Amino acid sequence: MGLGLPIEQEALVERLRKALDLTLYEAKLYIAMLQGASDPKEASVMSGVPLPRIYDIVKVLESKGMVYKDPNGWYRAVSPRALAAASIARLEEDSRRRAREIAELAEALERLGSKQRAPRYVIVKGAYNIVSAAVDFFKASAVAYITVSTVMARDGLGEEIIKALLSYIGDLRVLLVEGALVERISETGIPVKVTQLPLLDSISSRVGLMVIVNEPFGEPLAVAVEDQAQAEPYFRRLSSLWTSIGGGPQGNT
Repeated sequence: MGLGLPIEQEALVERLRKALDLTLYEAKLYIAMLQGASDPKEASVMSGVPLPRIYDIVKVLESKGMVYKDPNGWYRAVSPRALAAASIARLEEDSRRRAREIAELAEALERLGSKQRAPRYVIVKGAYNIVSAAVDFFKASAVAYITVSTVMARDGLGEEIIKALLSYIGDLRVLLVEGALVERISETGIPVKVTQLPLLDSISSRVGLMVIVNEPFGEPLAVAVEDQAQAEPYFRRLSSLWTSIGGGPQGNT
């Protein structure tokens, strides 16, 4: 073997080296010992590893759990199945450790980001841009209220916003100040209630708030903020109003 390994065995050496991250000498020496090399000289001849290097390399293999000291002789190779089981266990533990480290890093970065994150604001003009901004700000919300008064009751803006958000929000609730859209919105199957209170056109979640107005002689204009400190009080007021309205999904107050 010291004069050269058969092609098939050379392939095994290369696979072993890559699988266990070994040097070429380490892989060759392990295979020689697996094949029964009983002393340093025989191991050197069978593996092609220079005799002066044998002791150092066998100690490395021992540290990696690939060989063990034989009380009655030199060293013996750990069986391939036992070696595979131990290597797989180490890989799995390394993977779990790395996963924990990544998860802990993500949490630390989230905390850092939450400390430094400023409220997000946006001002958009035009129906199309308002619908896009509504999706961007509220798509992650579990519950959201849409109050339809004057601006969203015109030109189908309210309907477009509702249709866009329905794909993202599981609990979408509509409060109508004017009843013109009741029938068309009710066809979507979402809860609708009617109130005579003078509400602004708005979209509200626990962390986001958008108010929609009309520019004088112009297009609709929306101001949106992603800031729980500002959004949640308004959200709670709408929740209380929603609960207080009786008479089914189209009650009045």
